[in-house]
Amino acid sequence: MATQIILALCEGPHDVAFICKILKSNGFVSNENTKIPKYPQPMGNIMAQELSKTDIEELNIVTARQNLLPMSTLQKADNYVFLYSMGGDGKKGPRKHILNSLKLSVPEPGEITTDRLPEDTKLSLVYFFDADTKGVAARLTEVIAEIKIVITTIPNTAFPNNGNYGTYEGIKLGSYIFTGADNNTGKLEDILVPLMQLDNDDVFNNANAYLQTHFIEVRTLPLKLSIVSNAVVENRSTKNGDKDFDTKKSIIGIAGQLQRSGKPNTAYISDTDYLTLAKINNNQKCQDIITFFNNFMNNT
Repeated sequence: MATQIILALCEGPHDVAFICKILKSNGFVSNENTKIPKYPQPMGNIMAQELSKTDIEELNIVTARQNLLPMSTLQKADNYVFLYSMGGDGKKGPRKHILNSLKLSVPEPGEITTDRLPEDTKLSLVYFFDADTKGVAARLTEVIAEIKIVITTIPNTAFPNNGNYGTYEGIKLGSYIFTGADNNTGKLEDILVPLMQLDNDDVFNNANAYLQTHFIEVRTLPLKLSIVSNAVVENRSTKNGDKDFDTKKSIIGIAGQLQRSGKPNTAYISDTDYLTLAKINNNQKCQDIITFFNNFMNNT
């Protein structure tokens, strides 16, 4: 059986945690203790290059954090999934870099090579985005336009519907867009919060009430320290770009504190009993994602 390598490019760590939980309900297991050279090629080489490409003498903390490595890795038989947290939908450059790395791993027709892509290995890349207010069709159009910068042969009609995929220039490419109840707009939290709130109404309703009672808009802008005339001064930012507040993410954080103190929301998604196997098995959105992955893995 051929080895399948699937890279999943997600907007942020919550997406990674959610997809990991869903895939584990479908029989995948974490394999993050695997030493990098032991991962199937070309992923072992790609990750090693990311770790070593920067001259250590020129390396600083910021550039070290920018190394494009997966946040989580999973395995089921000969299927490997590498999940990346890309830091938002605007990070086109890093996504382009990853796709280009895969493209360089695919031998040219007639070329014989064992140091890039073994003959029995298939490469895949999946883009996960929130629909937001743009809608599914607009998001899929954006994904195709982004792919076309590297994979020029992909047609504009490649993804007519959510969850479609196809193989172009030796790489299977697909996209899945998170939507809310209308199946067209929305985001991951529109799936996640109702699912976690199920059978926990009191906890989540009270968490929401706490937010509504104590929320003050101006305090979503951070305080920043600076030095002015040799004195340390403190001022609140006036840049809207410095805001980082989402009501549904905050609700998850408040509810999660009841079970896992001081942890990030990723832990509440992966570890708490707000998101159980039974809920995943009985939720259509979760099952749609599982079906997407199964079709993606099993069909050429």
